[in-house]
Amino acid sequence: MTTPKHITRSGLRASARLAALALAAASFCLLASCGGSASSILDPLNVDNKEDVYKPVVGEPGEFGVVSIHEIIRHKRGVDKEIEVESMFGDEVIIDKTPLLDSSDIISIEAIAINDLPGFYKLRLHLTQDGGKIWRKLSLGNLNSTASSTSAPSLAFLIDSVCYRTFKPRFLYSDVDSVVIDGPFDEPAALNLEANAIRNFMHFSQQ
Repeated sequence: MTTPKHITRSGLRASARLAALALAAASFCLLASCGGSASSILDPLNVDNKEDVYKPVVGEPGEFGVVSIHEIIRHKRGVDKEIEVESMFGDEVIIDKTPLLDSSDIISIEAIAINDLPGFYKLRLHLTQDGGKIWRKLSLGNLNSTASSTSAPSLAFLIDSVCYRTFKPRFLYSDVDSVVIDGPFDEPAALNLEANAIRNFMHFSQQ
């Protein structure tokens, strides 16, 4: 089985460059299609015709829109399993390089528009049976950290080896086949993930 289970430093740098270029290209195209209006970019409904709507980028399976979720390392110990990854905000986040969950566990992704935040989305992840069990454990860990008065996010959400955001999973009472990550995720990121999720799942979960 081919899975994206480990992040290497050389692969990370290459993926980070590709992700940055892809995001920059998507943002440029969106800006150009909206005539340079910031309000048009933030409001996907503020368009003159269908050509103004952002069109998701579909990449090669396993190379674009790959998701991995990792534990954040708060206190660096200098062990092999720790790695620094770039974030979309230019800083670095230290994570456990072995994902807790990744594209091989995510059957599909649904982008859900946030009504009071135009241009941004939540993500609904449709999970495998094993993925649902893993998420339940992660949500229990979040409950324990909340009880200990720890407010910092516990997980890092990576897209193509770049940390897009950190978050805490919602608490779940039982195993599930889908979960929602509140985000917010900007339109290019959310729609690109939605468009590539099934292809990436089939690529990484193939026997």
